[in-house]
Amino acid sequence: YQRRVRGSLFYILTCADLSLSPSGVAAPTENVGSWNLIYSTDFPGTDLAWPDWFKYGGNNGNGGWDPSHVVVSGGVLTLKTNQDSNFKNSWTWGGVSMIQSKYCQTYGKYEVRFKMDPGYGVAGVILLWACNNQWPPEIDFYEDGGGTMFNDGNRSKGSATLHWSSQNLQNTTWVNADFTQWHTIGVEWTPGNLVYTLDGNVWSTVQSNGVPSLPMGLGLQTQTGTNCAQNWWNACPDSSTPAQVNMYIDWVAVYSYSP
Repeated sequence: YQRRVRGSLFYILTCADLSLSPSGVAAPTENVGSWNLIYSTDFPGTDLAWPDWFKYGGNNGNGGWDPSHVVVSGGVLTLKTNQDSNFKNSWTWGGVSMIQSKYCQTYGKYEVRFKMDPGYGVAGVILLWACNNQWPPEIDFYEDGGGTMFNDGNRSKGSATLHWSSQNLQNTTWVNADFTQWHTIGVEWTPGNLVYTLDGNVWSTVQSNGVPSLPMGLGLQTQTGTNCAQNWWNACPDSSTPAQVNMYIDWVAVYSYSP
């Protein structure tokens, strides 16, 4: 009897612990080596905290972002992409940014626990953007443009791209994984160097004079293509595209750089 009670209690506690993280992996709570954890959230409540997060807007009826496509529920941030009757039935997307927050910084480590629905013509991007809102530079440490280069948006591969200079010079690398399942994507950004990680393992590195050296912040976004003739990268949705294509984020962690 005593063993059965203990076993039941262990089972209840274990299930409760797992339920705290929809992805099965809890958000970080401690420093990692020389990286100092300065922000971590598993999206409690029903909305994002301002000014930590800003919701994109700007749909003029021809496609675009709208704050209503950013939803927080059950410990998950969902970025929704679908045709919205409030915007002439145009494809409408969700996007959020931290460039206006106190977590803008030069260099750092970022981790995002996420997954995404498949869908041709629907892109998902996890990136760093300059806090002065000037482009370039840009560090995309996960991108799936939804086009033919990405296996038609089935989420079986992703890219990481460094953009720099007024000529938009680029360095792109590729990683294969099933991103319809939960994964932790990350980047470690130091002077002249980028280290891309997947589930804590390094999958690619970039050494370049083009690596930014100015304050940047995290961005998370979905979007559809606007140049339908360019179907190799960010294609437009077609008849095969599901009516609803979402990106789900379980948690985000931001670390500061300590040389």
